[in-house]
Parts: sequence; C-alpha cells; structure tokens
Amino acid sequence: MIEVERMSQHDIEWVAVKPGSVMLGDSRGALMHSGSNPQHEVRIEFGFEISSKPVTFGQWKEIAGSTIVGDESDATLNRLSPLMVEGGLVGSGDLRPPSEAEWALAEEQGVASKFDVTVELLADRPPKSGYWGAPCDGRPWVAQPKAGGAPLPAAHVTRVWQGSDGGRGTARGTTPREVTRPQMGFRLVRLSEHAYSTSEPPRMPGPPPTSSLLVREGIIALIIGIIPSFTWAWFNASPNYITDSWLNLVVGGLFVSALSAFVWRPRTKVWRLSEDNRMQTE
Repeated sequence: MIEVERMSQHDIEWVAVKPGSVMLGDSRGALMHSGSNPQHEVRIEFGFEISSKPVTFGQWKEIAGSTIVGDESDATLNRLSPLMVEGGLVGSGDLRPPSEAEWALAEEQGVASKFDVTVELLADRPPKSGYWGAPCDGRPWVAQPKAGGAPLPAAHVTRVWQGSDGGRGTARGTTPREVTRPQMGFRLVRLSEHAYSTSEPPRMPGPPPTSSLLVREGIIALIIGIIPSFTWAWFNASPNYITDSWLNLVVGGLFVSALSAFVWRPRTKVWRLSEDNRMQTE
C-alpha cells in the first residue's frame, strides 16, 4: 500500500519510496542505443519521499515565492527550463528534482505514474550520453567542474513517457538547460540529511579502451563486409577484377560494416553491484 503524506507547506503530496535496486541503461550494442549503454545496477540503500505528481503552478508559487505568468492554479507547471527550475529552488531547503535512479525506483514501486506531461525533468547533468563513470548509489550524476573553468554539461536527463497513456513505460532523453518544453514538468524529492553521506559513491568504470573497440570493429568488418565482397567478386566478376579493384572491394566492405553498426553490434556486458559495493560484470 502506497504511503501518502499531505503537507500544508507547499501543499504537496509526499509519497514514501522504499530502499531498493533498479537497472538503468541498455545492453544493446548498436549505435542507436549507445547513448544508453551499458545496462547497470543502481542500489539506493535508504528510503526517501517523492511528490506524487509533477509540481503545479500554485505549488511553485509557494516554493519559489513568485508566480509564472500570474498562474496560481492546480494545473501542472510546464513553462520552466531546467535552469529556471534550479534557480527557483534556491532557498527551498533540500528540495530538488529526482535523480534518474530515484525516479526509476519510484516508478518501479508504482509511485511515479503518468499525469498530463510527457517529459519529466531530472537532476542529472552527465558529462556524456552513456553511463560510463556514473555513480551507482542513486545520487544525481552531475559532472564536476574541470580545471581551467570549463563549463558544466549544458543538458539535463529527462524521462519521456511512451504511448498516450504511459502504458509502454519511459525512455531516457535530454533537454538543454535553457530550453522550455510545453509538455515538460518535474517532481520533487525529499531526503534525510544522512542520504548520500559518503563522499565517493561506487561508480561505473570508464569506457573500454579505443584499441579494443578498433580490434572488434576490424573483425566484424572482415566477417560481414570484406570477406563477402571478395567472395561475390570471385564468383561473379571478371578474372582480373579482384587484382585490379581490390581496394574498392575493401572500401565497400568497410562501408557495409559501418552501416550495420547503426542497427546491430554485440550486446554489452551487464554490470551489477557486489556485496562490497563494487561494480562487476555478470
């Protein structure tokens, strides 16, 4: 049974989320899925609270102290960019949008369900599209400032509801910090002061070395591109075609292999947390 608490402050229904583990990411290896690689476990070891639905215009006035276009209604707030949300929450205590893992755990427990927005803003600002180097304890993934004053990533992670009724789940998306989307809202989370108390969380390792990827692509290109090109020429072309046009056959095979990368590559390894909070592959 879902535990719901209605607070007079901000008039938000806070729903309890129990500790648990969720799987984030995708193990399919094709380029079209590379932004969500690899699939990995995130373990949140404490309970927290999330708003039962996205923040409304009226709730935002109570939180930020100002209205948006004079609207104080109970309609879902959908006119703020991530930067405006972040600025409006300054001084509101520890309230913030949920991390992707917190949101996924709430969805898994039946707490987060679709309302009248199709995109939900999250707190994560990863340095790249994949999950390599991501924290695995549930905290928001926000890249640290680099030496020399390099700017932080300019996009936030979102969750996009699939299907008109949300019945097909959600997909990972992104939105720039300065962009307002008409169908984008956000929930808030409330955590204890001891949440994420450790300074360094368990993390995903860095991406595989470029050399191993090149070796893999070379083998795949040889099997599905180059060898079939020469085999076709052996049986169908003139006797001198292979010796005269071998470079064209190699380039053609590489081209076929490169195109295939968009729809197929071997599945990536799935990473899970061990008992001592270390990431390891299955």
